[in-house]
Amino acid sequence: MKQIPSLRRSALALALLSLSGSALAATCPAYNPSNKANKLYLVFPTANIAYPSFGFTPGSVTNPAAPFSAADLPSYTGTTAALRAAVKHVVELDYCEFNVQVLDTTTLPPTTFARRNTVAVTTKSDIADGLFGLAQAVDTGDATAVDFSYVWGKTYQDWTGGSGGALNGANSTLDRWANSIGGTAAHEAGHNYGLAHNTTLNPGEDTFKHHVMPAGGSLTAEDRAGYRRHFSDTEFSILAANVGLSLQTMWNWDLVNPNANPAHSLEMRVLHPSSTAPSIDWAYAGCNSPWINPTVIGPIGPAETFQGGTYYPYTVKWSTPNPAWGTGSCTGLPGAPGQAPGGILFHIGASFMGVNFNLSTPNPIVIKDITLRDSSSTAMALNPRLHAFDAGTLDTVGNLNLGVFNVAQVPLRLQNLQVRELPRVLGLDQMVANGRMADFAGQEFSPWAKTERTLVQERTSRPGEAISLPVANVSQPRHVYQVITADDCKQGDSFLSGRDVADCKPGTAIDLFPSTTMYFTANSVDDNATYWDPTRREYVRGPLVSRTYYQVTGRRLDRNKNGVDDYIDERQGK
Repeated sequence: MKQIPSLRRSALALALLSLSGSALAATCPAYNPSNKANKLYLVFPTANIAYPSFGFTPGSVTNPAAPFSAADLPSYTGTTAALRAAVKHVVELDYCEFNVQVLDTTTLPPTTFARRNTVAVTTKSDIADGLFGLAQAVDTGDATAVDFSYVWGKTYQDWTGGSGGALNGANSTLDRWANSIGGTAAHEAGHNYGLAHNTTLNPGEDTFKHHVMPAGGSLTAEDRAGYRRHFSDTEFSILAANVGLSLQTMWNWDLVNPNANPAHSLEMRVLHPSSTAPSIDWAYAGCNSPWINPTVIGPIGPAETFQGGTYYPYTVKWSTPNPAWGTGSCTGLPGAPGQAPGGILFHIGASFMGVNFNLSTPNPIVIKDITLRDSSSTAMALNPRLHAFDAGTLDTVGNLNLGVFNVAQVPLRLQNLQVRELPRVLGLDQMVANGRMADFAGQEFSPWAKTERTLVQERTSRPGEAISLPVANVSQPRHVYQVITADDCKQGDSFLSGRDVADCKPGTAIDLFPSTTMYFTANSVDDNATYWDPTRREYVRGPLVSRTYYQVTGRRLDRNKNGVDDYIDERQGK
């Protein structure tokens, strides 16, 4: 059998290994932010502006919102513009994978978008209360569409900007100021999106001091300045349920060019349940791919029926040469950029964006077939074979069933289909052989305990055959189930342990079903394939393996349409 060898890690993945929590080192993948339904506005006033009033002491007055100016921070030596951009970048990284677009402005935002979370970021101080920020409420479930919060950036100056402080002298860098102020902005916005204070750690997590939502008294000045804090597994899972993820499906594949001649491009014919083309928001660009920046073309024909559903056909095309393929850090891989030589293993991948806010049914991308093309764009004689997967469907007894389809014209063997339930999104660049369990910024995490399992060890299907595999049941316990009470809001983002929310909306916080994402890996084996053997320099016949790495978002369950997750209803006896 022609096996899938261990692939070289991409240059991007290696770079991510060196990250140490820097506010400016990481970059958010190219998710299309304008498609995100939730808008998070960071308001950096240049003068006093009218703002909602929800402070509770003379020092915590929120109206008017004070200016944001580097002149108010004598320990900081940079410009206002640079600090504003860096603070925004910190918040963008924290909310990167969510259905949340981060925008900055100097005035109150327009009412254009129904779901708005506004944070006034100022360089005023509330050192008397020890407050860095204040949110209107812990909005459990994010039921309130329009929320406000406030940040006192100068509290950091007064608290730790003096001699020997975490933001003084050599410690007074743009990165550290952005970590501090940006972390508070992300924290207060998190309250308005339904997060309470949290120090819960799950197996495999880093210290809670690196997380966004601990109460203020739990963090030192160095904790705030020295690290770009991120959401914990629990916080991430609740946010995914409350505001949604920016992705719906992520795909990576290990493929072999079975022809003797090099392939110069690759096209996938895919089905999508909308006449509006799916958006690629992140594409694999590592060493192992001859091409980068795939594009979507279509619809390329009328709607068609597949497994009882209506879909529109599109072409996803890889043709832009990857300059790293076979060069630089990838030296040793065969072929010129933009060419996959005969018989050679290569890798491609793409993430498809979703803005289905109700999260009830993720939109599937069904892979129908693959066509390799030569230098003249002529279809080549031989092509890789793959199984197609759907996004899962619920049956009448509450099972979530994964559909696996043999869309090839020959029998295919499904081999070693495994699933893992994840608390956060696995980075596309890590959906490779020997990839780490890490997010887009290189932050490692673990799957939820006891969720790694093999669904199919070996199973052969005939052409056109569909396999339905149960992967979860609606009655199973959720990984996150938090009852939020008024007492949970009493301690806040203050080094004096004062509260940082004006109100608390009790309720229950829960994650998606069956988890934030599900991650599947499987081999597709054509046992009687004809393919080019580059070692023997001849065509041979035998087993040829392709490998799929597939990640799909979980879903919100509300089958009785009462606005409450079905699992909460069941736990409360409704």
